[in-house]
Amino acid sequence: MTSDQGPKPRVYQADFLTALFREPLDPAYAQAAEKRRDGPPPPRWRLLTRKGIALVVLVVIGFLFAVAYRQVARDAPEREKVRNGLITRINEQKENTSRLAAEAEGLQADVSMLRDLALQDPDQARELRQLEAATGVSKVTGDGLVVRLSDGPDAATNDKAQILDYDLQQLVNMLWYFGAEAISINGRRLTSVSAIRKGGGIYVGDFPVASPYEISAIGPPDLYDQFNKSLTVQIYRDLAQRPEHRFGLKITKRDDLVLPAALLPELRYAKVPGPSPSPTPSGGGK
Repeated sequence: MTSDQGPKPRVYQADFLTALFREPLDPAYAQAAEKRRDGPPPPRWRLLTRKGIALVVLVVIGFLFAVAYRQVARDAPEREKVRNGLITRINEQKENTSRLAAEAEGLQADVSMLRDLALQDPDQARELRQLEAATGVSKVTGDGLVVRLSDGPDAATNDKAQILDYDLQQLVNMLWYFGAEAISINGRRLTSVSAIRKGGGIYVGDFPVASPYEISAIGPPDLYDQFNKSLTVQIYRDLAQRPEHRFGLKITKRDDLVLPAALLPELRYAKVPGPSPSPTPSGGGK
């Protein structure tokens, strides 16, 4: 049997999640807000109590800030004293190192002069001086160039704006490739055993160097042109102009450069030959 009115429409009831998203706030909150809005205002003593509590909290916070500031201000002179003491010691050590290096250079020059007098052969003395210049253990003078590299203005927070030991290695290797005869970095002469490395900074051999870095090189007359047109220099110029790097790069042609002598390297394997041991009979034979 069928109804004349046809089938009844199906009724869909909202599930719990749909109702939750449609009305996230509990109806009780809305009722409480309406009751508070339509009801009588809170008593004056309650408002004064709230303001008093807020004032006490602010006073306590201000007192704590004042105590912390006094503590910091009291400890500041002591920290500044320790800092100044460390700076003084560092400067004294730098001056002592420079004095000892100059003394070592003078003694090295005296040794070279006495050696030339002992040789009594101008050709041998000249050959030794040329070898010393090539190995970096004597002061040299000549024409060349100076490459100046400096960290970018935001190097403290941007690693890409910092000059690395790798950068100095690349430029120095290119200078050797184009015929440089003598190279120094910030006054530290490079030798065959000098290493450009990283260790809490950049070191040339055993000496730390800091930005700005000046690579001085003496070489053939076309050293500046060849180096300045090289692909490596073009890449570094392009990097220096990018916003994320912005480090300093300047190459200058210089005449009459003076490169200091390097300290004599410590010999690790060469030894003074001693007397040959006399042969001992083995007891065999005929």
